[in-house]
Amino acid sequence: MNLCKPFCIAENKKPNVVIVSREFRRPAEILARYLKKITDADFTIQETTTVCPSILLKSADHGESGFRYRIYDKDVEFEAGNEQAMVYAVYDWLERIVGCRFYSRTYEYIPFDANLTVCFEDYSYGPVLEYREILYRDYGDPAFAEKHKLVPNTRRQEHWGFWSHSFKTLCPPEVYFEEHPEYFSLYEGKRVGENAQLCLSNPEVFQVVLENLKKYVAEKPEAKYWSVSQNDNDAYCQCEKCQAMNARDGSPMGSVLNFVNRIAEYFPDKVISTLAYWYTRKPPLITRPGPNVHILLCNIEANRGQPIETDVRSQGSREELLAWKEICSNVFLWDYCIQFRNLVSPFPNLRVLGPNIRFFVENNVRSLFSQCNREIGGEFHELRGYLLAKLMWNPDIDEREVMLDFLNGYYKQAGPVILRYIDRIHDEMEAAGGELNIFGGPLDAKDSWLRENVFREYEGLFEQALTLTEGDRDTWFRVKTAAMAIWYAGIVLEYGTREEKLRRIERFAEQVRKTGLVMVEEWKITADKFITDAIAAI
Repeated sequence: MNLCKPFCIAENKKPNVVIVSREFRRPAEILARYLKKITDADFTIQETTTVCPSILLKSADHGESGFRYRIYDKDVEFEAGNEQAMVYAVYDWLERIVGCRFYSRTYEYIPFDANLTVCFEDYSYGPVLEYREILYRDYGDPAFAEKHKLVPNTRRQEHWGFWSHSFKTLCPPEVYFEEHPEYFSLYEGKRVGENAQLCLSNPEVFQVVLENLKKYVAEKPEAKYWSVSQNDNDAYCQCEKCQAMNARDGSPMGSVLNFVNRIAEYFPDKVISTLAYWYTRKPPLITRPGPNVHILLCNIEANRGQPIETDVRSQGSREELLAWKEICSNVFLWDYCIQFRNLVSPFPNLRVLGPNIRFFVENNVRSLFSQCNREIGGEFHELRGYLLAKLMWNPDIDEREVMLDFLNGYYKQAGPVILRYIDRIHDEMEAAGGELNIFGGPLDAKDSWLRENVFREYEGLFEQALTLTEGDRDTWFRVKTAAMAIWYAGIVLEYGTREEKLRRIERFAEQVRKTGLVMVEEWKITADKFITDAIAAI
């Protein structure tokens, strides 16, 4: 039996409460703004009041991101220990209790109720993932990121001095290599400056890195996290002393972690981060991270078409996480939800997001960074980002239910048809063996889940979805944006007659212009070049 008492917030477009907050002005303003949208009433914010009933925003310790809200006596009370957590509380309440939905940066659903009355029980929550970030363009907007209770990118920029791949900054080859080639990797028999690593056994390299890091820290003393980490290549040093350290630890991480531990001793009030990435993913046998050393583990080699916990192709990534778990109580994981060489292409990994995140948190992952598309757009970027955000906040949600809610709210009458497409392409990918490579593309699946007969089914489902939304231009535009992935695949695979190919290119090009899509491959191929080359190939 539900014993909670109804609480009237507005009647006939007039406020029935005041908002009271002495410490949390910004969350109070957000709450007032959305209540205005919902009820058309203007709500007063006061620091203190004797008016009853009220919505009270109060300070109480619920952890870094946690909060509580409840109906208490004649008031609604929100509790959090800091401003950001209180913002999370407000958006959570608006979503769970009032029914708001923050689908994308440009589209949200706000219900209207001039006589808003709510009824809810005492609710409190604190996430197991202490740090949650998604690399999609939408979530680069702090105002949108915090609606999903994510760490805004601006907060990372404030709290991190260097994020990754910092050897090239702390000991730049353009400054040191000409006079001191011995500072850099002995790789395949010669010292390499450009696109190489550092010689971590060289005592002068240690001093260079230490003094340069001291200068950067002095310029940004408020930053807590500083990455001292390998460059983005595998040309690590093979000199006798570096090899001896690596042999002792059974991994090239031996020389890196020994070096980073020594650096960290000089910065006891900072967290010194280093990457477990590429050749350093395997933990060292003997060396352990120092007390203020932070490991950022990257699972770039894992297969994305099946859950990492059970897929034989992800055995290496699985074992690496389990091994780091044994020596790290708080693993920071860098996960990947992107196809680097085909940013717009179909990438049916939606079914593994939940199992993977649950596996991560069960094995000491307490910070999660999901690398998605840093460029504009990308296949189902709105839906994938939405699911990731919900799972990062609460890994135990029913992601199917969340996806249905999103599809029906974002694509409206076309939602059920797009769900059929999602299920069909995932079923086909799984039936073909569940192989999904983050460096792959449509050509890899030409004879399996993107073969021509099933491709035409996919394309036909989007035609149905577009027809269903013709009378609603905004929703039609969102459906057309989702269809770009299938059009892109059809262009790459060159399916159909010349007329079909041209029509597909024209539709893709039109949506490219309207969405502002710039890149179809990270770093290299622009949308304009892709379109030009596709036309020339016909």
